[in-house]
Amino acid sequence: MQVNSDRPMFYETVTTCEECDFVHRVPRLQQGERLRCEHCGHVLITLHKHAFARILGTGLSALLMLILALSFSFLGFSVNGLERTVSLFNTLSVLLSQGYLMLGAIITLALFVFPVVYLSSVLLLVASFRYPDRLRNIRRFCLRWLVVVQPWLMVDVFLVGILVALVKLSSLADISFKLSFWAFCGYVLLLLKTVVLVDKRWFWNRVAGPSSDHPIVSGTAKQQGLIGCRFCGATLAGNAHHCDRCGHSVYSRRPRSVVFTVALLIAALIMYIPANVFPIMETTFLGGTEPSTILGGVFVLWSMGSYPVALIILFASVVIPLAKVVSLSWLCWQSCYPSRRLTSQKITLYRWTELVGRWSMIDVFVVAILTSIVQMGQFMSILPGPAVLSFTAVIVLTMLAAMAFDPRLLWDKDASRTQAQEGEACERDT
Repeated sequence: MQVNSDRPMFYETVTTCEECDFVHRVPRLQQGERLRCEHCGHVLITLHKHAFARILGTGLSALLMLILALSFSFLGFSVNGLERTVSLFNTLSVLLSQGYLMLGAIITLALFVFPVVYLSSVLLLVASFRYPDRLRNIRRFCLRWLVVVQPWLMVDVFLVGILVALVKLSSLADISFKLSFWAFCGYVLLLLKTVVLVDKRWFWNRVAGPSSDHPIVSGTAKQQGLIGCRFCGATLAGNAHHCDRCGHSVYSRRPRSVVFTVALLIAALIMYIPANVFPIMETTFLGGTEPSTILGGVFVLWSMGSYPVALIILFASVVIPLAKVVSLSWLCWQSCYPSRRLTSQKITLYRWTELVGRWSMIDVFVVAILTSIVQMGQFMSILPGPAVLSFTAVIVLTMLAAMAFDPRLLWDKDASRTQAQEGEACERDT
């Protein structure tokens, strides 16, 4: 840890790592310090310098940029003398007018609802600390929403989807960036910065106070008859059913974690078949309609010489979903029948699987963007294909599968194997 201030800012007696269940006594931390789990390396607490002021600044600026992005034209599209200007609202209105209610709802949640809920919650939470004796229930409510909504923020994925869509259109039309596009870029950067500044354990400590003190020794909470709350990091007595700090249900290990994960992966595999067999996009040009599958779009981009974009779509839409299914299936197997491979390597695989999952939404956003821009009747138009919803279901199901898997199971098997090896060694010595 690097100390950047002499002023102590955080003290929480005991906290439990959400990935390995290792119990830590938290030392006094200063602004700018970060505490990692000494067992698995997971970041437990980060104290940012001037966190409240910076969160207020970036959060309010992000909302302002969103308002600007919705107030003006977003992109301009020109082909053979025909011109069209679209706004972010066109992305929704075109999808809804064409009857694609589910896809429109997904875009609405990803671009507007979830980010606005997140920003509103964090701003209200920070502002409420001016009245420490009031608004306690509101602070808890806002903090719960922060934790729930954060994994589903995808504005950065949407921005990359815009760039990919424009590369696809670059050979067919002239594209111009309008004022709202640059405001949207600022909105994405400011929202991501706000997310980085929010540390849920630090906030829970400010909202509900430090977790209860327990006499601990080096080891996991389960070994000491305790339970760690994965929602806020508190350490509770082994017979607890709800967390004293956040009110969330607690359990030593997620009930039927492997069963739920496998069920979600099977469902994702089933949906993966129509997502790749049926067209994800249908392009009409001079009265003729040409369907395009995910792989077909990759081949078209490759033939156009857009090799980086083709590789992005290939990895995001084909490789990553399959890799997630294979990785999580292997981790489920390892949680039941562990190999001698290091558990730290398995946890690294799990972290990457959880991190990259939402980036598969690029192709869905590309289709939505192209649909909103290219609407010129029989001359040229683009509409979503039947595979869009199937592919979206694959992404959501694999993300839910990663959330359902409990990585602490991997460490349990590692500890059991270590104890067995130590027992065999003792018997040989005897």
